[in-house]
Amino acid sequence: MQPTSTTATSTGFAAGHFRRLPAERPHLRRCTKLLCSAFLTALFLAGVILFVVYLAVRPHRPRFHVTALSAAGIPSGGPVVLSGELSVRNPNHDVAYFFDRLYLSVEYRGGDVVKDRDLTGAPLYQPPKTTTPLAFQGVEVTGGADVGQDMARDAAASSGKVALTVKVRSRIKARLAFWGNRHWHPLHVSCDVAVGPDGQLLPEYQQKRCRTDFL
Repeated sequence: MQPTSTTATSTGFAAGHFRRLPAERPHLRRCTKLLCSAFLTALFLAGVILFVVYLAVRPHRPRFHVTALSAAGIPSGGPVVLSGELSVRNPNHDVAYFFDRLYLSVEYRGGDVVKDRDLTGAPLYQPPKTTTPLAFQGVEVTGGADVGQDMARDAAASSGKVALTVKVRSRIKARLAFWGNRHWHPLHVSCDVAVGPDGQLLPEYQQKRCRTDFL
């Protein structure tokens, strides 16, 4: 067999066959850059528009206040019967709220003496910039004579008040113009109030804003 001859170059390396690199395509590279720039610009503009819309609407939570509260029976040591009214304010210009049924509870000394009293009897719709009163009356506290006597002792003490926590629970969803939120969110409201020896809401707690948590 005859040996295969190779041709040496002036540098001492054997000459071989090299595959030519593909030619560059500058028009394809420019097109890719343009598409990327257009996508990033559109994404940036969409973010700016959403931010501006949020600032324009900026939904606020509903506002709950205890506007009236009386606890009959405290001076005599029980039984104690509660009556009163809460107000719900929707402060938004463009956002409406849907509430499921609202339930009232009242806490005294860390325990519930009223539990899940139905306030509305049905779901509640609240348009923008409206206030809805929620009244209740004749709600007897549980716990028997001991609770009434404890309240009477608190009223007769130096502080001269009976501290209570009025709580409301429900579910809520919002609607903006023609867009509505399909998902319900739990709603929890807590109002720290106090009544005096006569069983009436003390002036410093009237129209006091409640804590609201639903997001």
